[in-house]
Amino acid sequence: MVAAGVFGVLTAYMLGIGCHMLYSSKVVKLRRPERLLDQITWAGSESVLDIGCGRGLMLIGAAKRLMTGKAVGVDVWHAEDQSDNKPDETIKNARLEGVADRVEVQTMDMRSLGFGDASFDVVVSHWAVHNLSEQADRKVALREMVRVLNPGGVIMLADIMHHDEYAAELRACGLQDVRTQDEGLMAKLVSVFWFGGIRLATVMGRKSKI
Repeated sequence: MVAAGVFGVLTAYMLGIGCHMLYSSKVVKLRRPERLLDQITWAGSESVLDIGCGRGLMLIGAAKRLMTGKAVGVDVWHAEDQSDNKPDETIKNARLEGVADRVEVQTMDMRSLGFGDASFDVVVSHWAVHNLSEQADRKVALREMVRVLNPGGVIMLADIMHHDEYAAELRACGLQDVRTQDEGLMAKLVSVFWFGGIRLATVMGRKSKI
């Protein structure tokens, strides 16, 4: 009976994980980028960089908010991180959403961004930086993001872990108004499912104009 009870609990837990992952991939991951991008004040002329753009959820969402601006997505295109994760798929999705003329994708490592200093008004990243397993690499990546950010520009890092680390590094780089925002009830439910190993939160900051 004890064994059956344990098996029942484990089965229920695994089913819960499965349902949560399906809901997250089909609903949360689609809606969340829009809510995040709504937190930025858009003029429509911004130059935007999406780090780890994948198939383009954040990239295309940003492009829809632009009129004369440009949204550039970079990735190393690891299929194991996301199915059909390749540049052609991102451009295809941008075309389907009617924003291909405002979107550009490049193959690039976030630790070595091939852009000049102060090239972008907005830098965003969604569930990407944590894929760098070493803290030293994440530090390099964040410093690169700050380097290419224009004075007065905004950086937004949405991720599932390392938020305190990101916030500390952005402050160390001199960014202002650095804050971490949890995703409410959904974030709490996700954290419970993963025993605190995953936390949905966003770190934002603004680069000084001086």
